[in-house]
Formats: sequence, structure tokens, C-alpha cells
Amino acid sequence: MAMTVLGLAGSPRRGGNTETLLDWCLAGARAQGAVVVKFSLCSLDLHGCQACDRCWKDGKCIVKDDMQMLYPHLRAADSIVLAAPTFFQGMPAVPKMMVDRCQCFWALKYVLHQSLVEPGRPERLGAFLSCSATKTTHAFDGSLTIMKSLWHVLDVTPAGELLYAGVDGKGEITEQPGAQVAAETIGRRLAREREVERKDT
Repeated sequence: MAMTVLGLAGSPRRGGNTETLLDWCLAGARAQGAVVVKFSLCSLDLHGCQACDRCWKDGKCIVKDDMQMLYPHLRAADSIVLAAPTFFQGMPAVPKMMVDRCQCFWALKYVLHQSLVEPGRPERLGAFLSCSATKTTHAFDGSLTIMKSLWHVLDVTPAGELLYAGVDGKGEITEQPGAQVAAETIGRRLAREREVERKDT
């Protein structure tokens, strides 16, 4: 059975630097034989968490938008890659909104004490890709903290990140030496390591 790698593009600028990184990463996974599923979050109908705590009852979110379509993918994927630029020391509103809406998974695990993924499933891996106009790596600290929490809730082990500071104008990522190879390598690693685990189980 082929691996499934879920790619989430979190930039409002289509075809920008982070989405380019994502496409390179997914190409690497696809070359390794993985099935790739990609969503542009800013093209979806997404709304913020309402803090209603209704998910504490059954682990399900009551907000009827495109997150209802994303939830099964977030649970089923063997690996997940989120690519989001850095705005004002953190990720933009839409990908952060997606993260916040995973509160229902938190409730499922820590309030209802139910498993998010089936028992015995091979370890899932995740990667985070980001660019920032600010020319300091400290610009990514906020996003990295958010990603640490997201991976924990999703039962995903972080397995790679690419962070490019001082990359702003559309297409500038293509001028970064080794960026494409690095992104493709992460994609192949996600697919290959998961495939090895499947064969060993």
C-alpha cells in the first residue's frame, strides 16, 4: 500500500516561496512512490475556533466549513507537511486558524481519552517549511512553537524543517542554493521512512 503524504499550503500568495518549497517536497515524496494530497488553505472556506467546547462531548467540531473535509485527511495521512510564511514573527491567520480548529482532536485525546489514530499504526512524520522577510532565524520561533503543539496533538513526530530568513519577493526561494534539493530530500525521507516501517510491521 502506497504512503499518503498530505501537503498544506498556508500562504495567501499562490505560487510563492513557501508553496514552491512545498511543491518541491511533495515532488520528492511522489518520486518515492507516495500518494500526494495537497490543499491550499487560503482557497478553502475556513473559520476560527468558536471556543464553544462542544467538541469536549464527542471530539467533533460543530463548525460547518471546509475543516470538515480536512479532518479525515489529517487523521489518515501517513505524513503531513505544512508550508506557511512568517508574518510578524508567526504564521499567517489562515494556517493558524486551521491549527486552532484541531482543538477537537485535543478534546478527543485529553478529555475523552480516545485515540486519534488506530493502535499499532506506524509512527507518523511531519515537516514544516517557512520563509520570512526578516533576516533572522528568531523570526520563526513563534511558528515553531505552534508546530510543536500541533504535531503533539496529531500524534506526529517532527522529522524535518526548512526555514529561510530574508526571503521575501515571489520566486526568491529559487535563488537559495540547495533549497530545492533540501525540500525534495525531506519529501523522500517522509515517504521512504514510512514505507520501511510498513514493511517491518
